[in-house]
Amino acid sequence: MTPESITTSSSTSPAAAVRSVRLPMALSLLALALGLLVEILFYGHRPGISFFLWAAACVLVAAVAGGLARVRVSASAWLAVAGVLVFAGATFLRQEPLTVFLCVLLTLFLLTVVVRTFRYGRLGSFGWVDMAVALLWVPLEAWIRPWPVAGEAWSGAVRERGGRTAAFSIARGLLLALPFLVVFIALLSAADLVFGDYVEQALRWIDLETLIDWTGRILVVMISAVFSLGALVAALRSPVDRKLIGEDPPLVRPFLGFTETSIVVSLVALVFLTFVGVQFAYLFGGQANIHAAGYTFAEYARRGFGELLAVACLALGMIYLLAAVTRIETRRNRTVFFALCTAVVILVTVMLVSAFQRLVLYEQAYGFSRLRTYTHVAIWWLAAALIVFLVLLFLGRLRRLAPAALALAAGFTLTLVVVNVDAFIADRNAGRYAASGELDVAYLKTLSDDAIPRLVALVPRTNGDAARDLLAGLACRRHAIERAERTLSWPSDHLSRSRAQASLATIDAGLDEFPVYLDYHGRSDPDWASYVVKTATGFESCRVAFAD
Repeated sequence: MTPESITTSSSTSPAAAVRSVRLPMALSLLALALGLLVEILFYGHRPGISFFLWAAACVLVAAVAGGLARVRVSASAWLAVAGVLVFAGATFLRQEPLTVFLCVLLTLFLLTVVVRTFRYGRLGSFGWVDMAVALLWVPLEAWIRPWPVAGEAWSGAVRERGGRTAAFSIARGLLLALPFLVVFIALLSAADLVFGDYVEQALRWIDLETLIDWTGRILVVMISAVFSLGALVAALRSPVDRKLIGEDPPLVRPFLGFTETSIVVSLVALVFLTFVGVQFAYLFGGQANIHAAGYTFAEYARRGFGELLAVACLALGMIYLLAAVTRIETRRNRTVFFALCTAVVILVTVMLVSAFQRLVLYEQAYGFSRLRTYTHVAIWWLAAALIVFLVLLFLGRLRRLAPAALALAAGFTLTLVVVNVDAFIADRNAGRYAASGELDVAYLKTLSDDAIPRLVALVPRTNGDAARDLLAGLACRRHAIERAERTLSWPSDHLSRSRAQASLATIDAGLDEFPVYLDYHGRSDPDWASYVVKTATGFESCRVAFAD
């Protein structure tokens, strides 16, 4: 046997695949450790630091498995590992929904990339189909690959115990019979009341709730362990079995003539040029021109923002598609095609400037919100995507647009993490309050714990109804955080919540003026209860999430 971990191929039999696995018992134990960790970190716990610890453990186990199998981990896999740690760690820093969602999504996707590139590498050459294969096939592969290795580990454990002894055979038989007995007894108990009474009396000594809980825990451990083992086996497969799709030959051979493509791009550029001319005459020309056309500045700014972003994305998709299917056989044709595409991209860039101008008008008129902040950040990254696209088009390497898009998505997400979206919104709306005296406290109270330190800092700068409403909302939030600290266990610890609690402690005296109560709405059932805060004008509902 070679030092390589797994050297299976599509033509290798299952038995040969099992024999080619190095240290199956060690891999199985590592996978079982990950399964136990999943139960400890996630079973019955709200996500917190648990996700980062799990992701870090996955990376550590993969590195240990690679060392045991004596395989060389590719540079691409190490790059993906760095991304896993960064984005998984960001879920412990932020609670803003989109930021957390994107960080979790990128973490899981990069873990599939680690599996796919663990020995093969070449992440920079991945096309769109290769990315899709990593996303879709790797999870499926994790369910297919573990069984031969688990069987080999089981056989090894049996041999180490001295062969097929009678006691060991009986124990295995009882374990195998247990799930069937549970199902049949449950069905027969439901079918006959008398039989069900006998079963209930016989099992009276068993705490059924505890039994159900432990059964659920064991299932979580076993399912997670099997999946983890399959992922490890898939990662350690021979790089001979990894091939890029559509690299050579391409999935679609060019079939469209240069003349047809030139007409399409030229006409699109002409339409874009006309639109840009209107933008310079009206939006970029100032409010006077817009009023002369019969619109208010707010009405003109409100229309078309989403459509402009859609046009920008569709234009890039159109050029990408045409570049893939057009026969460009001469250097002159290539130069003309690149010039036309560059003209379209420049015009799209002007449209993005127009969209950004409209967004600024939104923000000046109505303040910042999450959606406006997302878009504010996304426009800059979309502009970066335009530059990257032109460079790859000029170099004739549009296949590398897929890993470039992954890098841009990672950059956008990392920007949201660094900006701290909810804190940014609180800061900008505080500035708007200082300038105009307008403050949307109802919206600010819906922000996550990320914004609490900034809202606490805003309290001394407010007065009147704004100060009262802000303090009432922060009193509700303090109650929610204190309840979470009492009821949630350590896997649910979160840095954002801890920072929010520390900042709220600095204004305890002001918050104590707004006591929080449980309102049963005239019912005795606690499930119908909700929290209300008492203010000078009466009781108001606490519109924040409370821990269970």
